[in-house]
Amino acid sequence: MLGFFSSAPKAPRRVPVDLVVPVGFFDDTIIFRTFVLYTLFVFDDVLEPQKLRTSLEHVVSRPGWNKLGARLRRNDRGEIEHHIPTIFSQDHLAVGFDHVSLDALAVEDHPGASCIPHPPLNDRPAIVGDPDNLSALIYSNGVPRTLDDYIYTDRPQLGLRVVSFKNSTIVVLHWIHLTFDATAKGTLLNAWMLMLQGRENEIPEPLSPHEYILEHCGKNPTEPHVLAEHHMSKFGLVWWLLQNSYNLMFKKQEHRVREMRDPILEQGDILVDWVSRLAIANPPEDSEKPFAVQQAYEWRPILKDLIPEKRPFLSNCVGFLVTLMPAKDVLQKPLSHLAAQIRRSIKEQGSREQVEAYTSLIRLDPANRAPPFFGSSSMQLLMFSNWQKANMYGTDLSAAAVTPRRTPLRPSYVQSVQGPYNFSDGIIIVEKDAEGNYWLSGNRAKGLWGMMRKKMEDEVI
Repeated sequence: MLGFFSSAPKAPRRVPVDLVVPVGFFDDTIIFRTFVLYTLFVFDDVLEPQKLRTSLEHVVSRPGWNKLGARLRRNDRGEIEHHIPTIFSQDHLAVGFDHVSLDALAVEDHPGASCIPHPPLNDRPAIVGDPDNLSALIYSNGVPRTLDDYIYTDRPQLGLRVVSFKNSTIVVLHWIHLTFDATAKGTLLNAWMLMLQGRENEIPEPLSPHEYILEHCGKNPTEPHVLAEHHMSKFGLVWWLLQNSYNLMFKKQEHRVREMRDPILEQGDILVDWVSRLAIANPPEDSEKPFAVQQAYEWRPILKDLIPEKRPFLSNCVGFLVTLMPAKDVLQKPLSHLAAQIRRSIKEQGSREQVEAYTSLIRLDPANRAPPFFGSSSMQLLMFSNWQKANMYGTDLSAAAVTPRRTPLRPSYVQSVQGPYNFSDGIIIVEKDAEGNYWLSGNRAKGLWGMMRKKMEDEVI
């Protein structure tokens, strides 16, 4: 039968005893409700899948953490809510879970797993892999892709996928972005480790799902945003999108992982400066073309007056800092120049008052709650998200090893991806691993990674 008369999907029947909590204002944004995030960890040992599962479920069953096991539903006004089961059970799981057993196969013999990137033999920066080759490890029929996969199922917001090989274990955590940000994920990873190690009494209790500390942010700003004069109108944003639509929507994207090891790159702003110089798309060295570096910036350290000490806030608590300059400054001036401008942006835009000013601009668009866009319609934009505070390479799952270990077991590789869409010119600074290698990944229009590879080969670090 043709699909003309097919009925609209229906959410599962509501459970009367569920705790219903509104999704926070700055969680329910056009970005956070659209994207599902996946983080893949490679552990070079065999882990017990059920031990990984039950320990994570025990974390989510605790007060405050139970928000991660909530179902997402729309109320009669179309607003998204967290529906938190009173008790998690086999009928209402705390954590989505699936396990693929390939324990007769070595990880290096699997078509996808054999593509896991490794650092180059020398200490030169290099482009070392394509995360899209790992898709078979990340996804399955039961792994969510969109908001509807949560709204119309009995699926909790946090999911765990385990792929077992005879000499390695792939662990994938996935969640919809409106649930929490990278910093909160780091808090979750730490709680998971403590639970595995039998140290659950050390797990901090997060703020209650009802305690949304950002509820009043941006309602009464005391000063304008530093970049208020560069705040693009909707017309300006549309014009920028039209000028960049080919790269953003039509040109084939390439997803690559970049690795580098160098002592001068200890500071994140120096790293952003160096990558920006590589990434800028070949303008003349004296180009006046506007160039914008947009960086995710966590608000928790700024909002100490709202967050009780040692109480995790399991939500999104992040905005963007923007550094504007002509392209020639990036290309001609010393490596430290953009870094200094970034530090200046943090100082100018990172105050308590500026967080209020920034969030007030988000409130101007109550339907989409999109982040304000600063710059000009002719600019080139490069976006960075630094996940180092999540300490993903510090995740020790040795307590779940099949063969007991006396040494920690931390991931040899970590990869974060998102769906259902990819941001062109969006770079994730994943972290520095135990060997001192910095890992970054991102999507760029086809051909631009090749340009960056050539620049790296020609550049003396």
